[in-house]
Amino acid sequence: MNLRTAAVLAVGALGALAVWPRFVATHVAQASVATPAPVVADYLQRDRLVAFYEDAVAHRADQIVTRLLAAQYLQRFRETGDAADLLRGEHLARRSLALQPRFNAGAELTLASALGSLHRFREALAHAENARAIEPGSTNAAAHVASTEVELGRYAEASAALHSAGPAYANDAGLATATARFDEVTGKLAAARRSIDLAMSATDSIIDSPAESRAWFHYRAGELAWSAGDGEVAEQRFREALAIFPSYQRAHNGLARVYWGERRWPQALEAAQRGAALIPLPETLGYQADAQRALGDASGARATDDAIAAIERIGNAGGINDRALAIYLADHRLRPDAAVAIARRDAVARDDVFAEDALGWALVRAGRCGAARIAARKAVRAGTQDARLQYHAGVIAMECGDRREAARRLQLALALNPNFDPVAADDARARVARL
Repeated sequence: MNLRTAAVLAVGALGALAVWPRFVATHVAQASVATPAPVVADYLQRDRLVAFYEDAVAHRADQIVTRLLAAQYLQRFRETGDAADLLRGEHLARRSLALQPRFNAGAELTLASALGSLHRFREALAHAENARAIEPGSTNAAAHVASTEVELGRYAEASAALHSAGPAYANDAGLATATARFDEVTGKLAAARRSIDLAMSATDSIIDSPAESRAWFHYRAGELAWSAGDGEVAEQRFREALAIFPSYQRAHNGLARVYWGERRWPQALEAAQRGAALIPLPETLGYQADAQRALGDASGARATDDAIAAIERIGNAGGINDRALAIYLADHRLRPDAAVAIARRDAVARDDVFAEDALGWALVRAGRCGAARIAARKAVRAGTQDARLQYHAGVIAMECGDRREAARRLQLALALNPNFDPVAADDARARVARL
């Protein structure tokens, strides 16, 4: 069977299954939660689909097929973490725009997605804005603009973009996702969880949703549950994500974080190793190293630390891992000047509250209290309900002599999630006791 025939058969199969959402709408219209559709393992055909569209581009490179190939590259990146696919996606999206420079909103948004994943957020915002100018009523464009504004720390602009879409967010998974991120950052964690849960349920009811996309919503719900201190639900959501998409690195990383925070060291090590085997991200490797140390494997932990250092030297293309690297170095009091430099580089790319949090934490570990205090004040400016961010602000306040602010921030961190970090949570309790 050649690729073209395989693709036609695949499209036909999906078309036959596409009646599922209509069936759900007809039979469960009164249900409060949509009925989940069967999962289609589309990721198993990703390479064939990519090859099919590559062949199509080679024979007929119009603006549509080049954009579709770009989208396939980006989807494969989400599934495998291969950054080369981001560059391929960027190239093909630009090629689509070269073929049709005007009124090509789809290519503008595809390019915005590629650039955002490459952490080139200002460029991404320009293309998302182009798409919104072409299609002012597009909820997809509004969601892209709002999400990028949040990454850049421009919260008033993000709010305006969300409000420009009107009440449609209640029935639009993309807008619900952007709204949830905005609410999470601006201190409305419960609202963020509700939005993601609704989007997760809606996406689960659509049979032709990519498996990775469905898994992502469960992963995201798990992240928010963890932020709220609900470890049981967080673990459940991460496991659901793996049931949908078994090779999902993000979900393994999420499980490692839960087990790490709860000091379940054997489980943390296993989850981290599984995640790192798929994509060796610094955060995942950090959980692995900490678990190895806790389990008495000092040599294994040193080897994992060496792997993190290697990523910093040769594998951190475009600074994608800067924030995680800076936090890990500062947490473990390693190379404080390097941690500061890396955190500053991240803040240049996206000066949101989490960039300022990482910078403040690196600065205080480097003994630069005054500069750390300035960054910490920027980090808490939106009222973000994140235990680690609040803990960092509390430690910085304490080191700078502000006992009242320190007590407030440290107590808030523990109230949000008493297991947010196996070392820092104990440190927060000890510091509160001394204040």
